[in-house]
Amino acid sequence: MLPSFMIVGAPKAGTTSLCHYLSEHPQVFMSDPKEVNFFSKEEIENQGLYYNDFKVKNIAEYEDLFAGVTNEIAVGEGSVSYLFYPKTPQKIKDALPNVKIIILLRDPVSRGFSHYLMDYRLGLVDVPYDEIVYQKSNHKNNALYYQQYVELGLYYEQVRRYLDIFGIDQVRIFINDDLKEDISKVILSVYDFLDIDQNFMPDLKKQYNVYQKPRNAFVSHLYSAKPLRRLARTVVPHSLVDTVKNTLLVKEKKPELSPGTRKYLNGLFKNNILQTADLIDRDLSHWCRD
Repeated sequence: MLPSFMIVGAPKAGTTSLCHYLSEHPQVFMSDPKEVNFFSKEEIENQGLYYNDFKVKNIAEYEDLFAGVTNEIAVGEGSVSYLFYPKTPQKIKDALPNVKIIILLRDPVSRGFSHYLMDYRLGLVDVPYDEIVYQKSNHKNNALYYQQYVELGLYYEQVRRYLDIFGIDQVRIFINDDLKEDISKVILSVYDFLDIDQNFMPDLKKQYNVYQKPRNAFVSHLYSAKPLRRLARTVVPHSLVDTVKNTLLVKEKKPELSPGTRKYLNGLFKNNILQTADLIDRDLSHWCRD
């Protein structure tokens, strides 16, 4: 069994929430883990990207992720790395010519800063955000940081590749604003795209991947240790994950981007936003405002 649909990105645009909501539907099977990265693993490994995301080595191992499928109509995974890398859409098309593609986009300035805050919490980056944005850091990973927090927000070419390769009938594009304004409408639209029962509605009150910070310096040190996080994922029952996270992390008002940096990034992204807006036939002018 192989996927019939994929949520391919962008990171921090609502993909985690959408995957969770879909997984509640009795006619949907979602991979566990969500981030498989099978069709982008070569690029991730060649770059030496600093995430230790789960990767499978071959198509047989990839198929094993979906061995639990029984009577589900829609089978999916959600690897946000698939949107950025240029060769990935064709790899997917070659292996799964009829797969349906779901893309979520978010204001690239907010997306990038949110991505940075998540990685900072995880101990994956300790360089100040402004140094990355203005490319003033000499850190060995600075080019990768800039890619993750800035270049991933240049959506036009990324989205165009999927539309060119799969065609408009196999691709659905949503923006994060849609999730905030009317999440149930988005869910029903996805159900329609996947040809599944629209009478089922998941628990939309629960939010996923919201901003939290370590409760104290000791927890921050523990949380940034990758081996400990990997160990925790294997020993902590899935039903207790939220409880453990809420014990170690606290919800707090998210830090704000400085007005100067926001203005600089808005200028950097503006033309690409307008191109993307024309491509997907959506008004994205509010993304360009300071």
